[in-house]
Amino acid sequence: MRTRQLLRLVPGLSRLVRSLDSRERESRLLTEECWRLANENHRLKAASREVRAKRAATEEIPLPPDVLRLMVAGTDDAEWFVTAGQRAAESLTSLLAKNGIAIDTCDRILDFGCGCGRVIRHLRHLPAELHGCDSNPVAMEWCAENLPFGAFAVNALESPLDYDARSFDLVYALSVFTHLPPHLQAHGMRELHRILKPGGVLVISLHGDALFGRLNRAERADYRAGRLVVRGGDLAGTNHCAAFHPPAFVRGAFADGFEVLELAPKGAKGNPPQDAWLLRKRGEA
Repeated sequence: MRTRQLLRLVPGLSRLVRSLDSRERESRLLTEECWRLANENHRLKAASREVRAKRAATEEIPLPPDVLRLMVAGTDDAEWFVTAGQRAAESLTSLLAKNGIAIDTCDRILDFGCGCGRVIRHLRHLPAELHGCDSNPVAMEWCAENLPFGAFAVNALESPLDYDARSFDLVYALSVFTHLPPHLQAHGMRELHRILKPGGVLVISLHGDALFGRLNRAERADYRAGRLVVRGGDLAGTNHCAAFHPPAFVRGAFADGFEVLELAPKGAKGNPPQDAWLLRKRGEA
């Protein structure tokens, strides 16, 4: 018997068929939603595994003691220490790549003012010979004992660096010149210029326009005039000494002997809110 005739002959059968059709559609939609949720759950689990793998790779290296983390990061929070260091390493690599410089082609790299290895620990995968130096002997002792992929040395703030001239392809100094008075800044820049190869590059982070609002009236006048502003110069090398660098000053006296390749406002990730500067040592006769 035809289905249409059957539906007329059997009372309520039509409603039952419509109900079954509706349930079939609901079942199909439910199945599709289940597959969607399953796929999303699989994607989230995969992403979570990737995050855990990256974290595990980082945590193969021991964390420095609380007091050392506090000295270099302004907080002893372990998660921030690792995260901020990773961001700094990534922004360093990105800034170089943006300017056609592949960090993995550098033969020798120096972390100037490396503290207890906040950034250099995230560069250990590179084929380069890694070096770090700092004026804090306790931090350097910890690095030497716990970061076997690098060579670490203590440097006095006013002494020459214990490296040969023209010996590094890349030097980076993150949150270093932000805490030095003028004469030590000048000394440090001369030394970094000396140890860089001709054409070698320097990446530094500085307090710039983003912090203009924190200056007092007299400091703002100096900053607008292109003059370096320094507070607490007698506490050199600590967070109690703060230096603010107008772009005009950096492009002038500060970067003498260098070509400015890029200023990235607030581009020093992991060192907020500091500007990132990429400088290239000019060729020598």
